[in-house]
Amino acid sequence: MTYHFLNIYAPTTPSVDFWDSICNLVSALPQGAVILGGDMNAVACPAVDRSGRQASTVTPTLGRQDKLFARFLRQVGLIDVWRVLYPSVKDYSFYSAPHGTYSRIDLFLVNGLAMSNVIRAEINSISWSDHADIALYLHTPKLAASWSWRLNSSLLRDPEVVSQLRTLSIQYFQDNPPGETSLSTIWAAHKAVMRGHLIKIATHKKRTKLHSLVTLQQSLRRLEMSHKSSPSPELLSELLRTRSSLKRLLLDDVAKQLLWSRRMFFEKANKLDTLLARSLKPRSKFSSISAVKTVKDVLVNSPQEICAAFTAYYSDLYNHSPHHDPADKSHLDAISSFLDSLSLPHLEDSHISGLSAPILEEEVNCAISALGGTKALGPDGFSGGYYKVLRPELVPFLTSVFNDCAEGGSLHPDLLVANIALIPKEGRDPAAVESYRPISLINFDAKIFAKVLANRLSPLLQVLVHPDQVGFVPNRQLFDNTRRNADLIWWLSSRATPSLILSLDAEKAFDRVEWPFLFSTLSRLGLPEFYVNMVRALYSGMSAQVRVPGSSPIRFPICNGTRQGCPLSPLLFLLSLEPLLAAIRDHPEIRGVRVRGDSFTVSAYADDILLTLTDPISSLSHLGPVLSDFGEIAGFRINYTKSCAMPLYMSHTDTASIESGFGFRLAPSELSYLGILLTANPTALYSKNFTTMVHQIKYDLEHWCDKPISWIGRIHSVKMNILPRILFLFQTLPLLLSQRDLAGLQQAIDSFIWQNKRHRVARRILYRPKTRGGLGLPNLYLYYCAAQLTQVVAWHSSASTRRWVALETAFMFPDRPDLYVWLPRASRPILRTTCPSILTSLRLFDLARTKFELMGVPSPLTPLLRNREFPPGLRASDFGGLAGVGLLRYRDLYHNGRLITFSELQERGVLSPFSFFRFLQIRHFATAQMLEKVATAPLSALEHVFMADGPLKGLISRLYLLLSSSPGQWGPLTYCDKWEVDLCDPLPGDEWEDIWEQTSRSSICVTHQEQSYKTLLRWYVTPVSLYRMGVTSSDFCWRDCGEKGTYIHMWWDCPVVRRFWSLVHAEFQKIFHRQLPMDPWAFLLSRPLSVLSRPEQLLFNRLALAVRRALAASWHQSILPSWSVVTAKIVDACLMDELTAKVRDTMSSFSKTWSLWEEYSSAPNCNLNLN
Repeated sequence: MTYHFLNIYAPTTPSVDFWDSICNLVSALPQGAVILGGDMNAVACPAVDRSGRQASTVTPTLGRQDKLFARFLRQVGLIDVWRVLYPSVKDYSFYSAPHGTYSRIDLFLVNGLAMSNVIRAEINSISWSDHADIALYLHTPKLAASWSWRLNSSLLRDPEVVSQLRTLSIQYFQDNPPGETSLSTIWAAHKAVMRGHLIKIATHKKRTKLHSLVTLQQSLRRLEMSHKSSPSPELLSELLRTRSSLKRLLLDDVAKQLLWSRRMFFEKANKLDTLLARSLKPRSKFSSISAVKTVKDVLVNSPQEICAAFTAYYSDLYNHSPHHDPADKSHLDAISSFLDSLSLPHLEDSHISGLSAPILEEEVNCAISALGGTKALGPDGFSGGYYKVLRPELVPFLTSVFNDCAEGGSLHPDLLVANIALIPKEGRDPAAVESYRPISLINFDAKIFAKVLANRLSPLLQVLVHPDQVGFVPNRQLFDNTRRNADLIWWLSSRATPSLILSLDAEKAFDRVEWPFLFSTLSRLGLPEFYVNMVRALYSGMSAQVRVPGSSPIRFPICNGTRQGCPLSPLLFLLSLEPLLAAIRDHPEIRGVRVRGDSFTVSAYADDILLTLTDPISSLSHLGPVLSDFGEIAGFRINYTKSCAMPLYMSHTDTASIESGFGFRLAPSELSYLGILLTANPTALYSKNFTTMVHQIKYDLEHWCDKPISWIGRIHSVKMNILPRILFLFQTLPLLLSQRDLAGLQQAIDSFIWQNKRHRVARRILYRPKTRGGLGLPNLYLYYCAAQLTQVVAWHSSASTRRWVALETAFMFPDRPDLYVWLPRASRPILRTTCPSILTSLRLFDLARTKFELMGVPSPLTPLLRNREFPPGLRASDFGGLAGVGLLRYRDLYHNGRLITFSELQERGVLSPFSFFRFLQIRHFATAQMLEKVATAPLSALEHVFMADGPLKGLISRLYLLLSSSPGQWGPLTYCDKWEVDLCDPLPGDEWEDIWEQTSRSSICVTHQEQSYKTLLRWYVTPVSLYRMGVTSSDFCWRDCGEKGTYIHMWWDCPVVRRFWSLVHAEFQKIFHRQLPMDPWAFLLSRPLSVLSRPEQLLFNRLALAVRRALAASWHQSILPSWSVVTAKIVDACLMDELTAKVRDTMSSFSKTWSLWEEYSSAPNCNLNLN
C-alpha cells in the first residue's frame, strides 16, 4: 500500500484560497492511504470540540473558519480519526489563555483506506506550549522488525559502569576456567553475561531518568481532564505549576542534547571531517529499498518479502557449488593437478616461522588499536570501544581463544555470524537483487582475529603475489598498472601492432571463491598448517543474515566466498586469484606484448583484470579454456557481456569475430579501467580524462559557493574533496601539463574560497604551507609536479617489483631511468625512446632541479656510465664488473673523504683483471674533472627522498612540501614585515615559526581558529584602509580618541584599547599567579612566553583568543566589551573543550591545560562580571 503523509498549518483567519489549494493537493494525490495532520485552526463540531468560557452557558457555534473546514472535509472525503474512535468523549488539544477556552484544533484526518489500518489515536498533555501533542497509531504488518541490541557507547564513558564491567569480567573468567567447555563457548557466554549486565544498567538509568517525567505527565494529564470538565481558577493554577515543572525537566534534557550537539559542531564544523564532507556531498537519491524482484521475477515491496528475496539470492550465491565438498577427493585431485601445472611461489622457512608462531597479546592489542569499531557493529552489538576500554581484562582470554584455533579448535557459531548491509551499485536497476554490493558487518572479536591474521600475512604478499597484481599489496600503487598500460598502448600504437586490450569483468568475484580451492592454494604457496588452521576456523561455520529495515532477518549458512568487510578477505582473495593470473601469464599461446624479451600480458588490481594481447584471435581461443577450467575448480566466473575489448590496428574481420565469436563487448576508441579512460589514440588521454574532470570540478565549486562554509572551511573543502580527485589523475595518467593548463581550475578554486568577492589575503600567502606562514591552500601545479615526481622515485625501485619500471627500462635500453635522470641535460646521450611517460618524468625532474633549485648540478648522484662527460663509459657493458660492486655514481668514488681504491672494490666482489684498467679510467676522469667536491657534497632533502632505502609514507606530501618551500617560490611575507614595523621589534625566523605553530593550535574549533589567522594576516578593515579605498571621508579611530585608525592602533595603541588590555593583563596575572610581560606579540599573535610551561602557554593562547574574539565583535563600536563578555567566551570554550575531552578520553590533558582557569573562576573573590 502507498501512504501519502501531509502536514499543514491553517491560517488563523478564514482563507478560502488556502482551503481550496489544500483540497486540490489532496485530490491530485495518486491512489493510496492519505494521512493529513496539523493545526487546522478550526473545529468540525463546536458543540463537542470547543469548550465555552468558564462563566458562559452559551453553546459554541460554527465560525467562518469552521465552515470552510467542514466544506473541505466534505469535498475530499477525509475522516476525523479521533472523533470516529471516541464519538462521545470531550477532549481538547489547545488552550487559549486569553479566552479561557479549550478546543480540539490539532487533528489527524485520513481517508477510508488509511482508516482500516488505524489502531488508536491519542491527545496527550499540553506541556511545551499551548498545544498538546497528538498521536496516531497504525497497523503496518510490513514493519514487524526484530529488535537488535547495540552497546550504548555513552555507558563506556561512565567510570562507575566501567568499574562494574571490569569487576564482572574478571570474576567471570575466574569462575569459568578452561576445561571441558571449549574456550570459544566460554567466550561466547561471556558476551551474553556482559550484554545482560549492560542492558540492566541501561534500563535502570532509563527508569531513573523517566520516573520524574512520567509522574509529572500523569499528574498533568489528570489535572487537564479535571480542568476541561470543571474549570476553576484553583485547578488552573495547579495545572500551570505542574506544566511549568514538566517543561523545566524537558528543557534540561533538551539543553543537554543541544549542548552535546553544539560540541560536535564546535569541534568538527569546517574541519577536515565528516560534517564538512557530508555538506559537500550531493544528497544520495537512494534512501531505502522499496521493492525488489524475486527469483521468479515477481516484484515484492513488503520489508519481510524484500528480506526473503535477498536472503534467497545470497543463500544461493554463498552456497553455489554444494558438490564441491572439502572431502571430495576427485575434486581435490583436480585442484592439485591444476596447481602443480603452474609455477607458483613458495614461502621460505624464514617466512614460515613468523606465520606459525603462537599469537601474542601484543598482536591482539595492535589489532584492536588499528580497528575503529564505533560504527557498523556486528550482530552481537559490541563495539570496538568495549574492547579498548576493557582491554586488560579481555585480551588474555581472547588470545587463548585464537591460539586454540591453531591447534584444531573451532570458533563459536555466534561469533562467525554477520549482518549483510546492502550498498547500491551506481547506475544499476534498484529492483534487481544483484544490483547491491553486500558488505558483511562482522562481530568485532571476529574482526580482531581476522586483523591479526592479516597483519601476519600482509608483509609476505610481495613474495607470494606477482608484480602484475597491485591491489591490496603493500607498497604497490594503482598507478603502477595505469602507467604500465598507457605505456603499452603507446608502444603498440607506435608500431601499429594488431593487438587487443581486454578488460575482464568478474561476476561476484569475492563472493564466489571456493573454499577447497582457497585452502589448497594456501598450502601450495607454503603457508604453514598452524596458520591455515586459524584461517579455516574463521571460515568454518560461517553464517549471515540480511538486514532490511522493518523485517526480521533470516540466518543462512555460508560455504564459499570471502567476506567484503573482513580485514583478511582481500588478502585471501589475492592468493586465490594468483593461480589464474599465473596460468594466463605462463600459457605459451596467450601472447602478450614482448619488449626486449619480457612479456607483458596481464595486469590486475584485485578482481579488475586487464589483458594486453597480441595475435588476439589465437590468444582468445586459448584464453577461454583457461578461464573455464579455473572457474570449474575455483568458482570464478567471467561476465562476458560486461567484459570489454578495445582493438588496436586489427582488421574488421578479426574485430567482428571478437564480438560474435567470443562474446566480448567492443569499445573501439576508449576503455574504462580503474577509474580512467584508456584511449586507443594515446594523444586523446588528456581530453577524455582531464578535461572532463575539470568541467565536473568547476561545476561542483560553483554549486558549493552559497553553502554556509567558513573561510578556512572552504580551504579544507578543497583539500578534502577537490584535491583527491585531481591527484588521482595526476598519479594515474602520465600527462604533460603546464601551469596554463591548470590556471582555469586554480582560478575557480580562488573564486570559491572568496565566494566571488574581493581577495582579503594575497594569493602567495594563501598557497604557502602553514609551516611557512601561509594557509596551505593546495597549489595544483605543485601537486602535479609532486605526483609525477613520485614516479621518478619509483624508477629507483627494483624493476622486478614494478612491472612498468621494467617496461620503461626496456624502452630506454641501454640507458637506465634511475641513472639517466641524474645526468645534466648536456651530458645525456640521445634517448632511444619517445615514450610520453618517460619524457614527462624527465621534464618534471629537470624542472625540480632547475626552477625549484632543489638539487645541485651536477649532483653527487650523477652516474659515471652513459655520461657524455666520460666517453669510455658510454659503452656501459665494459664497466659491468665495477657497476656490479657498486661503482655507479660520483659519490661512489669516495669513501671517508678519499678516493676509493681498487682493493676496496675487490672486497665487495670478484673483479676481472680487465676491470682494473676500467677503474683507472674512472679514477683519471674523477681527478681530471676535480669531482671530489661534487662527489662528497651532502645530499639535498630531495635527493634523500629519491635515494631512500624503502618506501616513504606520505611521499606526495613530502615532495609537495619541498617544492612549495623551495627558494624564491613565494617571496617575502609582507604581513611579517608590517607587524615588525608596527611593534618596532624585528623577530628572527624561528620565532615566526613559533607564532605560526601556535596560531594553528589556538583552538580545536576552526571557526575560533580563524580569528587567530585573521589577526595574524591583518584581515580586519581599519579606518585608514577604508579611507584609502574611498569608502569613508575620515581615517580617524572609531573610538573617538582623535588619532588615525591604523591596524596596530585599533588592536593595541588606541588609549581606549590600552585600558582594555591593561584590565585583561591584570586578570591574566591573577590566573597564572605570576608577573606577565605586557607583550603585544603574545596577546595578539600568541608568541610563546618563556615564563609559561607548555600547558600554561596553551591556556594563555585560549584565553587571549577569547579576548581577541570579544574585541573583534565590537570592532566598529566605540565601546569595548566588558570583562564579563570575555569570560563568557572563555567559559564557553572551556566547556566545549571539556566535552570534547570526554569524548576523546583526554580528560587528563584537559585538566592540565584548564586547571588554572577553573581555580581562578571558582575562587570566592572572583568577579567574572568585572567592567
